[in-house]
Amino acid sequence: MGPTSKTVPRRGTPGRPARALETLAVAATSAFAGAALLTQTVIVPAWRAMDPAAFLPHFAVYGPATGATVFPFEAASVLLLGVTTARGRGPGRALWALAAAGMVATLVLLPIYFVPANLAMLDPAFPARAVPAELTAWYRWNWVRAGLGLASAALACGALAAGRGGTTTPAVAAGHRNLRRRTRPRRPVTGSRLTPSPAPRRCG
Repeated sequence: MGPTSKTVPRRGTPGRPARALETLAVAATSAFAGAALLTQTVIVPAWRAMDPAAFLPHFAVYGPATGATVFPFEAASVLLLGVTTARGRGPGRALWALAAAGMVATLVLLPIYFVPANLAMLDPAFPARAVPAELTAWYRWNWVRAGLGLASAALACGALAAGRGGTTTPAVAAGHRNLRRRTRPRRPVTGSRLTPSPAPRRCG
C-alpha cells in the first residue's frame, strides 16, 4: 500500500473542532460582508432613486426585513471570531483578533447611527422632505460598515490560510526529520580504535 495523504498538524495548530469553528467564522463573516456590500451597491441606490413619499411606506416593510436578514450573520461572526481568537494559539491569531475587532466595530455603529436613523424613518411623522438627506447619510455610514465587514472577511481568510500552513503530510514530515539528521553537526570520534599502537621494540 502506498503512503497516505493525511496531514499531520504541527505543534500549536488547531485540531478538527477548532478548524470547523474557524471555517464557520469565515463563512459568517463573508456572508455579512457580501450582504452589506449588496445593500450598499443595490438596495440603497434603489431607495435613493425612489420618490420620498413612496420610500417611507416601502422602508416600513422592507427596512426591518433587510436588517433581520443581515444581523444574524453579523452577530454570528462576532461570536465565532471572538471564540476563535480566544482559543487560538497558531500563527494566525493576530489576524483573527483584527477580524474580530472589525466586526465588533460594525456592531458599535448600530447604536451610534443605524438604530436611531432607522427608527426615525419608521416613524409615521417623519417628513418626506428629510428623506434625501437621511438616505445620503445612511449611504455614507453604510460604506464604513460594509468596508469593515469586507476587511474582517479578508483578515479571517488570511488567518485561516495561515493556520492551514501549519500542517504537513507524513512524507514531508519524514523528509524534514531526515534533513535535520543530515545537517546535524557530527561529533569528533575519539577512542582507542583511532589511537596508533606503539612501535614494537627491537631485541638485541
